[in-house]
Amino acid sequence: MRRYVFFRILFILSAVAGMSACASDEPVLTGRKISVLTYGRELMPDADLKKTYLLPEPESVSAWTQAGGLSHHVMQNPALAPKIMQAWKVSIGKGGSKKSVLLAEPVGQKGIVYTVDSAGYVQAVSALNGKKIWGVLLPEKGTSRKVGTIGSGLALADGRLFVSLGTGQVVGLDANNGTELWRVDLHSPVRSAPTVYGGRLFVVTADNRLTALAQDDGRTLWQHYAFMESVSLLGRAAPAIDNGTGVAAFASGDVIAFRPENGSILWTESLSGTRINDAGTEINDIRARPVIDADRVFVVSSGGLLSALDLKTGGVIWEREIGGTNQPWLAGDVLYIVSSYAELTALEASSGKILWVNHLTQWQNPEKKKGRLIWTGPVMAGNRLILTNSDGKAIAVAPQTGTIIGWDDIDDKGSLPPIVLNDTLFFITENGNLIAYR
Repeated sequence: MRRYVFFRILFILSAVAGMSACASDEPVLTGRKISVLTYGRELMPDADLKKTYLLPEPESVSAWTQAGGLSHHVMQNPALAPKIMQAWKVSIGKGGSKKSVLLAEPVGQKGIVYTVDSAGYVQAVSALNGKKIWGVLLPEKGTSRKVGTIGSGLALADGRLFVSLGTGQVVGLDANNGTELWRVDLHSPVRSAPTVYGGRLFVVTADNRLTALAQDDGRTLWQHYAFMESVSLLGRAAPAIDNGTGVAAFASGDVIAFRPENGSILWTESLSGTRINDAGTEINDIRARPVIDADRVFVVSSGGLLSALDLKTGGVIWEREIGGTNQPWLAGDVLYIVSSYAELTALEASSGKILWVNHLTQWQNPEKKKGRLIWTGPVMAGNRLILTNSDGKAIAVAPQTGTIIGWDDIDDKGSLPPIVLNDTLFFITENGNLIAYR
């Protein structure tokens, strides 16, 4: 068994010449301005960045209560030992297939890890040894299997476990024993994990609807309908919420800021810019979770745009032509993201300038360009970045340089991004396994 090993490496950046913008006497046009000259170019570090960025000190995490860790999706640098190895592995139920995809990342607290499989089977196991505590199958009898993906996401709050389902239902369970407390039907597949904040749940459905539910009984408090999109990706981004402001993203590429208590809209923005020479990026969907840090929110679209927006006004602070479907990871003043082209990139969060780029392997067979690899992550833990791919491998990367410093075969098939709980990494794989590393 190979182990991750963390090495402290000096932060040395490559330099390239920058491009200068040219002025024009043409009339000023409204709307987003995206340079057509840079479309299709490989990402490169910015020449003028030669600073050393300190990592936040690792801190032990005892509660990972929702997708992205907490409602704002900023977990910084959870503690993890320098050397880790597999501690245990258990089945969570049904894995992924062509007809049903695993969407739900695990959650956990108080020494218990919770999972939901692609058939809607919810399970609680001990974080220490993987021993099953309870399990319950949520879809009711007669539920059509044509729904496909049934388990969409999980969240914990106040002794309750909330489960969103592709059947259109959201279910509240007693986290201690799995007893069903309430169930509501939103009449459209729920494709995002719930975000929990201020006694409310927030979910996004397949028909581009943001719904706020009461945590105590599931009653609908308010709803916001976004524009429908004819083509979108499977799954939706769980909203980010912090300091009384929520941010939700939709398949249309639209982003809204809202008041969690009543749904009033503070501002709207669109991330519909794409790399025009790539037909694959014509989908404007935002599947990656937004990330809120103080007065900024970071959002990336599959269409090819990474934006830092002012949380109060929605004004653009900076933009980069980087597209992706994974949540960016913020640690200190560095934002890490893996692009749709397998470019693991570190950016200065305050300016958007690129610190380094690691062009990860895109193919199982690079010579013949066969078997495209899908990368998930990154997640920072114990001073290194962790990423997984669809070939069932996990890699550890030095956050200062982008250098790969360790790797392991997690399972036969790929996994969702891991979570970090009680100094342990937890992976869910496409085979339907929950695997603990410590």
